[in-house]
Amino acid sequence: MTTGRVLTQRAFVPPPAPKTPKSAGTRRRLLDVAAELFIERGYSAVSMRDIAAAARLTKGAVYGHFRSKGQLLVEVIRWKIAERDHAPGFSEATADAERGVELMYDERGREIRLLEVDAAAAARHDPDVAAGLASLYGDRHVRIRDAMSAAHDPDTAAWLVGVVTAGIGMKESTGPPPPDSERVRATLLAVVRGV
Repeated sequence: MTTGRVLTQRAFVPPPAPKTPKSAGTRRRLLDVAAELFIERGYSAVSMRDIAAAARLTKGAVYGHFRSKGQLLVEVIRWKIAERDHAPGFSEATADAERGVELMYDERGREIRLLEVDAAAAARHDPDVAAGLASLYGDRHVRIRDAMSAAHDPDTAAWLVGVVTAGIGMKESTGPPPPDSERVRATLLAVVRGV
């Protein structure tokens, strides 16, 4: 008896860069629209036709930018992460352990966590999403590990931060309200410092 289907891991292939300013604007509009629809309805409930209609484009035009809905989801997450990473104060927060812990549950990262929950479910059966998440999480692990280089075991600490953040996303997507943020912060700091 098998415990589940394992996808053969392959490298994520991002879409080619837009060739013109107009194409870049269309790509940005597609990312905006897809992000809004994926967050509002959930990845599985949104079709490429829905995205095309909301962006006032043809389905063919959407496929001209993204070869699959899975590739588009990964690009939406990458774009949202890049936006967050370039937000004022983000780099400084990641350099400080206490502020870095707050990023794990901060409201500004909620949309990313919700998108990642949908992507994790889709990755079980979609090789584009699986490869994209593997790439994203590999990069994230390295950044977190480097930020936690003073920890006794930075690799395990980075893995734990990723697991806890994913778990927070799961809780957010199912609706139970979080405990008081100060209690969450104190507990997470104690766990991270214990590693």
